[in-house]
Amino acid sequence: MALITLQNVSKIYPPFFKALININLQIYKGDFIILTGPTGAGKTTLLKLIYKEEKPTSGELFYQNIPYSKLKPKELSFLRQNLGIIFQDYKLFPELTVYENIKISLILSKKFFKDAKLLIYEYLERFNISQKAQKKVKELSGGEQQKVGIIRAIIRDPEILIADEPTGNLDPVSINEILSILKDFNKEGKTIILATHDPIILNQNLGKIVKLNKGELVEDV
Repeated sequence: MALITLQNVSKIYPPFFKALININLQIYKGDFIILTGPTGAGKTTLLKLIYKEEKPTSGELFYQNIPYSKLKPKELSFLRQNLGIIFQDYKLFPELTVYENIKISLILSKKFFKDAKLLIYEYLERFNISQKAQKKVKELSGGEQQKVGIIRAIIRDPEILIADEPTGNLDPVSINEILSILKDFNKEGKTIILATHDPIILNQNLGKIVKLNKGELVEDV
């Protein structure tokens, strides 16, 4: 059974912009999906549909065979708790510290984590930013903020990790650090949906390539 299914999904923004056109896609537990295509292809829109920030104009999405449109509040809450999202524009709290931003994510996940402080510092060490733990996010570079966004998403231990261009502001060394962590996460049986047009990522044969162009699914390998 697929974890996430898109069935004949289209998204049209007023007045006539067709962001996605009749998309059919199945995502299974443990998949590492590389969602690619040029700017404007529809990658971000597809991700927003999956994490339910947007609704399709037509067609249906399913979570474990349950239609998104029929998810009960408890089922919707369960879906959101089991999604980790790495945003292209970070969506951090600039006036809070790095540590506080990550701790909030753990609290909102409603999952129990023994010794959360130790866990947060373990992730900060892995990303080489533990020395920034008590700095306000607004004092960090763009690359450092992206690292905080990634930690905030994966530390919740989500079932599905969605990443929208997560390496856009990072140098090759940092990109490889992050890919190594994502690969380890995937080996634990977690599902990853990574939107990118970064050649460093595309050339690493990480998983299944799903290519969009002008809103259409043109390749599913």
